[in-house]
Amino acid sequence: MRIARQTTRHAPRLAVAAALATLVAMPAAAAAPTTGAAPPADAPTAPSSPTTLAAATAADSRIASKLTSRATTSRFGTAFSGTVMDAGTGRIVWSTRRTTTLMPASNTKLFTAATALNTFGPDRRFTTYVRRGARANQVVLVGAGDPLLSSAKIRGLARATKDWIDAQGYKHPRVYVDDYFFPSPSLAYGWKSSYVPEDVTPVRAIVRDNRDLMNTSTDAGRYFAASLRALGVSDAQYAGRQDVANTRRVLARVNSVTVAGMVRRMLLTSDNDVAEILLRRTSYQLRNGTRWTGAKATQSEGAAAQGLGLGVLYDGSGLSRADRLSSGQVAALLRTAVTGSNPKVATIRSTNVLPTAGRTGTLEYRFTSSASDCAVGKVWAKTGTLADATALSGYTVGTDGRRKIFSFIVNGRATDTTLRNDMDMLAATVNGCY
Repeated sequence: MRIARQTTRHAPRLAVAAALATLVAMPAAAAAPTTGAAPPADAPTAPSSPTTLAAATAADSRIASKLTSRATTSRFGTAFSGTVMDAGTGRIVWSTRRTTTLMPASNTKLFTAATALNTFGPDRRFTTYVRRGARANQVVLVGAGDPLLSSAKIRGLARATKDWIDAQGYKHPRVYVDDYFFPSPSLAYGWKSSYVPEDVTPVRAIVRDNRDLMNTSTDAGRYFAASLRALGVSDAQYAGRQDVANTRRVLARVNSVTVAGMVRRMLLTSDNDVAEILLRRTSYQLRNGTRWTGAKATQSEGAAAQGLGLGVLYDGSGLSRADRLSSGQVAALLRTAVTGSNPKVATIRSTNVLPTAGRTGTLEYRFTSSASDCAVGKVWAKTGTLADATALSGYTVGTDGRRKIFSFIVNGRATDTTLRNDMDMLAATVNGCY
């Protein structure tokens, strides 16, 4: 497993079957106060104004006080955006530079997830086909941008294809792949050349078992041919790429996991490959094409469709050093998911989707310091990590029994154990256990 600069490339590598695990929704929200003033103006490392705090609970007052004393420039520098919000009312409990946009790293995936879920719905599946090729003895594996296509499903396609080959009496079948749904792989705007293949696989329309390879399409095609040979089609050979017409006869088909399952994999393990493929599929659905030029428009349109603000996002994973989000924007998105105001994106709030502090996904080995271990199992959040950018955004339940949304983004500081521990400490402060 490669440890990437963007949180963790696939950490831990979950089986594809895990993406189909039951999504456990959060319990119903506690009753919300009936009053709440508008958010205050930003002030560096300062609590919300007294007017906003008029409807605050004692827990909120403690959060504001403690964060003011703990979110210092000595710990986080000046390139720090932080927001804590009451989920029920949207009232700002505490903020600093709430509207300042910074590199969000993998917090970008929250917007990628929300746009995909809002566009397709959580139950949508994508179909991978096998079609008859241009010549009689040719079969073509046609990629549809399924980021979690498994070896088992390819073997199922091979079984159905074998039946057709046998019926036709072909002795020397040739296997091709059609991955032309996506253009030839290239770097997104803002990506370093070193990111490929270290942090993200070249984005192609066919990938088997989420494998880290330079040419995932060739790998899938060779495996498909090998599966045919294992079934007794002894002369089946992989022959390369073919742009097969969609009018060609369908010999076999298989559906992907649901979009909710893809989102689970992407957020829980911070999977860059799933993020980029899912964004391509969403971009195509929104008629922005499948090139990088459509990614920015898709992210902007996706946020606007949900009434959300957005800085600018050029990719789906957050690897781009040109991506920009503020903690206020991330918190607003999370509130939409946590409150269920848009049921399509409620998947994001699931405790099986967002990593759980000290237990699952990219937070499994976090919250280990004396300032944060009290919050193990009590915080759900998306991490984000580049060499000089760290983010942690999610929700918890405060000591008043109310859900609290938080987002913390730091730029210009080396991402190390100390900084991660300090970010975890802020989340524990919002929970109220520290």
